[in-house]
Amino acid sequence: MTSAISHRRLSECSLEDAAEAFTVGFSGYVVPMNVTVPSLRLRIERDHVDLDESRVYFESGKPAGILLIGRRGDVSRVGAIGVGPTIRGKGLGRSVMLEAIEAAKARGDRRLVLEVINTNERARDLYLSLGFAITRTLVGFDRSLRRAAPDVAPAEECEATRAAAMLAKFADAGLSWQTDPRSFERLGPPLKGFALYGKAAVLLDDALKDIRIFGLAVDPDHRRQGLGRSMTDALAARYPGRKLFIVETVPEGLLNDFMRRVGWRKRRLTQSEMAIDLT
Repeated sequence: MTSAISHRRLSECSLEDAAEAFTVGFSGYVVPMNVTVPSLRLRIERDHVDLDESRVYFESGKPAGILLIGRRGDVSRVGAIGVGPTIRGKGLGRSVMLEAIEAAKARGDRRLVLEVINTNERARDLYLSLGFAITRTLVGFDRSLRRAAPDVAPAEECEATRAAAMLAKFADAGLSWQTDPRSFERLGPPLKGFALYGKAAVLLDDALKDIRIFGLAVDPDHRRQGLGRSMTDALAARYPGRKLFIVETVPEGLLNDFMRRVGWRKRRLTQSEMAIDLT
């Protein structure tokens, strides 16, 4: 790093500085982000971000980039690496990733994982050059606003903790980091829960214009009985005129057939989940 670029542990920074560093770090990115303190706090809790292992980068004292490291057992995840426009092109991204790999080894981690949007070829090539391998494709889905809201009873809200417990009970194996039930162990606003007959559950965020679904599951013993369709239709009836969507965090093939049956579309963007073995 040059003398003008410095960093501090996230635990040593205010969330205001960290949120600004996150926003600046992803300025001009494939998917620009406007990160607020509440949204950052939710991300930290949901993704099990380690405040001591994560870093906030500064240029001449101003927030300029961020590295978020999540930890679950002996697996770590690069939850975000953003380098702001004024400090790009100086090799900082590579050096930050190399330090993250070495830190994970020093902790005794078995594996380090991350996700990268597939149109971001520069970042993907960097990770490949550092020894990461693509493990699978992650996809997202949405319900077109051109489809009329179904004439059904709107979904009824339940305690978010109840919905989270159902998601954990009904979870499929091999989920991604962000869809793993452990992501919902520490719940708080703005996440809301919805349940149907104790056999289907959803966690979502309706604080913004579009409705982001974080978790959706149906009891495996009661699948292909219309419960999933009933749940998604009930959500559409609750939020008429607002788009329902799942970001690109779902392993390819897991929900494709179901989403096609209920009339949802696969989103154009995809991500590659990547991993490097450290043992």
